[in-house]
Amino acid sequence: MILQKETPKAALTAEGANPASLSTLGMTHQYTGQRGRRKRILVRGPAGEFSVAGKDAMALEALINARKCGVIALELSNTWALRLGAYVHRLRGHGLDIETIREAHDNIGGWHARYVLHSPVTVLGEIA
Repeated sequence: MILQKETPKAALTAEGANPASLSTLGMTHQYTGQRGRRKRILVRGPAGEFSVAGKDAMALEALINARKCGVIALELSNTWALRLGAYVHRLRGHGLDIETIREAHDNIGGWHARYVLHSPVTVLGEIA
């Protein structure tokens, strides 16, 4: 079986993709370069400065913009945030305090997670 790598921009050109979903949360950074390299953002958190890239950076910016309301995967996008729990897990590895709130689904049973960032975070800029 041969596995082919998908280009980073493939999600934006796929049928049913919603490239405008980032702008609804005030997300203005471009996370992939012309050659598919992920751009990194430099962040200062409680444990010091660190950098995150790609979807981890997108998730962090969404958490920052959402403030105390928090975010769930479906509020962000139905394409890029399907693994929001994984991105949050990696962000916690940088010392960020991110709360997980279990919210029940209406009328169908089950639950989903809402993530709320409690740590003070400052985005210092992009790293080329």
